[in-house]
Amino acid sequence: MTPKLYLIAGHTQGKDEGAQNLQTKETENIIARNLLLQVFPEIQKEVFTDICPFDLTLEEKTAWVNKKAGSDDVVLSCHLNSSPNRTEKGAMIFYYGGSQKSKEVAQKILEAYCKATGLQNAGVHPDTSSRFGRLGIVRDTRGWAFLIELGSINNDLETVKAKGVKGILAGIRAVFGKAEDFPFIDVDRTHPYFSAADWAKKRGIASGYGDGRLGVDEPLTVGRFLAFLRKYDNLK
Repeated sequence: MTPKLYLIAGHTQGKDEGAQNLQTKETENIIARNLLLQVFPEIQKEVFTDICPFDLTLEEKTAWVNKKAGSDDVVLSCHLNSSPNRTEKGAMIFYYGGSQKSKEVAQKILEAYCKATGLQNAGVHPDTSSRFGRLGIVRDTRGWAFLIELGSINNDLETVKAKGVKGILAGIRAVFGKAEDFPFIDVDRTHPYFSAADWAKKRGIASGYGDGRLGVDEPLTVGRFLAFLRKYDNLK
């Protein structure tokens, strides 16, 4: 199965909205959800994507992910950084501490994000190094889960607002690949039938559905099989 993507805005709308910018009074949750509402319609053209309801608590978000995600899916929780002295700058990402693969994926996401936004790369960190000792959204969810600090809410806000969408999309594509690299949106390079689907599309045998899917994991009906066979015969 092709991996899916689950997007989460950090903190909880209307309850605990996270850190606040001292001048604009915008919160982490407001900024993150505004960015994700722009990211979602773009990335869902390329990757099966779902976005977590903004008003859920951390425990509810974890439960939401675990009802939907599989072991190969990717979960990205978006926050903004803050500290008591307010001197922090740059973007960082937390991965599942103890997993080398999780660290490598986190590096891909962060490097692409920072390159697209121009923000300082503040590094990849195991979730166990956070001030909480662990991050539930990373450690207690299914799939490959990451918490990204998109930048400092006080020192990087304008850049995050202006370039955050571009950066998040770049980070996601660094993991899933670019849309133009996929023959169909449900067949990326990790799919076991990628080569066959790519060949079939390039030969004109398989055109897929109107929404860009091939339906590669669906049961094949006799009618659809005959349609493929007829196209192949015509091409010969």
